[in-house]
Amino acid sequence: MKLREQTEEQKAFSIYNGGEGLAHWSYSSTSSPMAKNLINYSFPQEVRRTFPFRHAAQFGNLVNNTVQRLIADVIYESKTIKKTEFTKEDRDYNTAYQTELKLLDEKKPVDKKDEFARKEMLNHVHDAISETKKVVQEIMGKEKMVCERFVEQKEMTMIKPIIGRIDYESKNKIIELKTKPPRVYKTKGKEEWTMRSQELPKEPLLTNVTQTSFYYMATKKIPYLVYVNDKGSKVFDSSHELLKPDHLEYLYFKMVEKILLWERMIMFCEGSIEKLALMCEPPDMDHFFYYKDLTKEQEQLINKLWGIKI
Repeated sequence: MKLREQTEEQKAFSIYNGGEGLAHWSYSSTSSPMAKNLINYSFPQEVRRTFPFRHAAQFGNLVNNTVQRLIADVIYESKTIKKTEFTKEDRDYNTAYQTELKLLDEKKPVDKKDEFARKEMLNHVHDAISETKKVVQEIMGKEKMVCERFVEQKEMTMIKPIIGRIDYESKNKIIELKTKPPRVYKTKGKEEWTMRSQELPKEPLLTNVTQTSFYYMATKKIPYLVYVNDKGSKVFDSSHELLKPDHLEYLYFKMVEKILLWERMIMFCEGSIEKLALMCEPPDMDHFFYYKDLTKEQEQLINKLWGIKI
């Protein structure tokens, strides 16, 4: 019986990763509608790695990863492999920055606008790195700092666990970092752009608080949600009502409930992505973010599942 149930699970989740199945959930994979989840995660990993990413994600990675190289005592490179010894060269600003920049340059710009943004953002990124380093060190003090540690949670009847990586962690604190990259604005009547700093939020965004709730529930450490741009930073902690323990627990279990519903739907459809698509609300192609910069493979899948031609 146990073997048969495992086979049923494998068949149901074969919708994901080009037939290989799903190993785990994450906040990023469950924060959007299920239609978006299918459009992304039904493809194998090697295909997903070719999906385009604009300058905003690149900016955040460049800032956060450079800072981690400069100040972390431990950096997890995988679930079990971690770097604990750092040379003087490792801590050199230019070495850390250029290492991360080289990794980002491997991914080509999406279009001319993104090409402009990737070049122009480099005039903003150094100040954002400096601000991030300063605010993280102010929060953590002299405590040992661990970055990118994997945490995993599985609740109630969940089939797959939720997994994530903590940006910054000490003995009793965690930091979820959100960079606010500069925005690109088109010059009226011309094929030209300008770039300006993005304002920091006056209040924590609920999506970011929900992500923080997962790390809080996985560690029960004091949470800090930090926003950074090239002009300054904004820190929210458990003194804010949205980051109080009871509210974080509430948001976490709302996420768990969503995953439980999705898993029931997946098991019901027995490996048929077409059946699962019929149970989802069709993708809103006018959404400001979810369905931009789609690949041909994604467009073909949307047409196949929902009859929407792009």
